[in-house]
Formats: sequence, C-alpha cells, structure tokens
Amino acid sequence: MRRIFSAVVFLTLGGCVSCQQKKAPSIVVVHVLRDPSSQLAEQMRRAELQFGLTKPHLSSGTGVMTAVNEGGSFAGLLQRFTDSPFDLVILNLQSDLPADATLREQLGTPVLVCGGHPAYIPSSVPGEKREAAEMYLRFLKSHC
Repeated sequence: MRRIFSAVVFLTLGGCVSCQQKKAPSIVVVHVLRDPSSQLAEQMRRAELQFGLTKPHLSSGTGVMTAVNEGGSFAGLLQRFTDSPFDLVILNLQSDLPADATLREQLGTPVLVCGGHPAYIPSSVPGEKREAAEMYLRFLKSHC
C-alpha cells in the first residue's frame, strides 16, 4: 500500500513540475534616432529588415528588436536628446551634431556605418540595452 501511495504522489508531483507555465521570452528594444530625409534612410530600412530576419539574441538569450524614430523634426529631437534619450543615434554627417558640449560628451566617439555615417551609443545606455545596441551597430558596420 505504501508503494502504491508513494508512486501516486511521485507521479502527481512530477506531473505538476512539468506543467509549469513557461514565461514569455523577453525582448530588448534598441531605440534608434536617425534622419528620415537622408539618402541613408532607404539603405538603413533594408538593413533593419535584414537584422530582424537574423533573429538576433543577446548572450543571455534575450531577443533584440529595433525601433526607429524617423520623425520629421530630426534636428529638434537631437537638440532635446537628453529629454528622450535613444540607445543609438545615427547622423548623416559629423557636422549634424549640435555644438552642445554636454551632448557631445554623452555621445562619445562615433563608429562609422553605412558608407561613413557616424553612429553613437550614448554613455548612459546600460547593460542589456548597451549589448543590444552594440550588436546592431556591428551588424550595420558589416551589412549596410
């Protein structure tokens, strides 16, 4: 009788453990700011699609997506960068960067992508967001 009871308890517990709900996969979104009016825009859209098709993942297994702001007021968004920070900023030309010394310091050193366009990951971008932004930047360097 004990063996039957033990077997029933063991099977019931085993079944409960295997039926736990799996949590939804987490995703990190890289928020990109770029000028939609440039000749770079179409090339960047193709690169974004290609990046998404690779189903990118961080070292932790977290998925990566991009979200691009192509608003009509690129210069205005760039001026108010500290109010709504982005994870990656791509300029048409280095001279498009405002003269604001604080902003320049926060953006740091550019990486050239897509034919020499300067791209920045601000120093304020933390952890997994930084890893995802760096992954996307590497992709742009080699596939754009």
